[in-house]
Amino acid sequence: MLIYHEQLMRVLADCMDISLAEADEIRRVLATDTAAIEARFRTQTAARVDERGRRLSRDRDIDRIWTNVVAFGSFGFCKAHGASFALPTYQSAWLKQHYPVEFLTGILEHDPGMYPRRLLVAEARRLGITLLPVDINASTDQYRVEQVSPDVTGVRFSFRDISGITGAELTRILDGQPYTSITDLYERARPSRPLMMRLARIGALDGLTRDEHGRAHRGGIIAYVRQLTARTHKKTPAPQPDQIPLFGDEVLVDATIPDPSSEERIATDLDVLSTEVDGHVMDLYRPMLDDLGITRACDLLGLRSGTEVLVAGVRVATQTPPMRSGKRTVFISLDDGTGCIDTAFFEEAQQQAASGGLWI
Repeated sequence: MLIYHEQLMRVLADCMDISLAEADEIRRVLATDTAAIEARFRTQTAARVDERGRRLSRDRDIDRIWTNVVAFGSFGFCKAHGASFALPTYQSAWLKQHYPVEFLTGILEHDPGMYPRRLLVAEARRLGITLLPVDINASTDQYRVEQVSPDVTGVRFSFRDISGITGAELTRILDGQPYTSITDLYERARPSRPLMMRLARIGALDGLTRDEHGRAHRGGIIAYVRQLTARTHKKTPAPQPDQIPLFGDEVLVDATIPDPSSEERIATDLDVLSTEVDGHVMDLYRPMLDDLGITRACDLLGLRSGTEVLVAGVRVATQTPPMRSGKRTVFISLDDGTGCIDTAFFEEAQQQAASGGLWI
């Protein structure tokens, strides 16, 4: 089997008695002018003889060699290209196996691949990595590895991915850390009202107003922030550095206001951070999907080859690379909360989808 360009070039050069440079030219047009290349290959290979005038290759040998050569036109790549991918692939696999938290933190921070952050977060969740939400005192402008307990580390989310946050607001928040209360944050960091509301909605302010039992009442926090920021248009004297507030935020937060539901929290995470932190949107539909007989991504590997399955998930990546055949092939990656499902839709399937015969 021929895999690399260099292997094909060597075969062509040896069989046809040509230079490697000429073999490379033939390789370049193999897929587009197969018939002409085959005729030339057979003629020149059959014409080669030894010092006694005997053919070096029998017809059946030529047939066998050509079968491998023409198969290369369907798939093959440069060995240097393959090696350049193999090294970082091995390094990444080793890091993911031995240092999964640090590896995923680095990937989330630098975002070097084709997959969106949402899918990377889902992969971290699948690996059992603890995901730590944005926290007004613990988060920074980077994803960080954070010690949760003596034996557990997690990934702390960054302020940077909050929708609508400006560079000036981020700088003021970081310069003012730590904060003792919601009011302290609002007065010293001076975030805009929309940003304050987003911070409250995603739970970034939960740690500032916990009750005597250590619980945060997010519904009350959101209501309090809405009331606090509504006073922006009123001129109030700036607090003195040594001024002691009459009431703490924990007293002013109404604990009777219901907290957002799981559905609302996931929707908020997607709206503000463009990814789920606590839970997955597909979890909301899990009972219905189970009734429909949907196969989860985590169960696909255990099925026999050729098994017909029904899958469902959130579309997280779409690719339509150019194909040598000229036909349009669409590759779609689905995230169902348990893993990634890579699917391929050839032109026939696309025609079915266009006519309403396929769900995508």
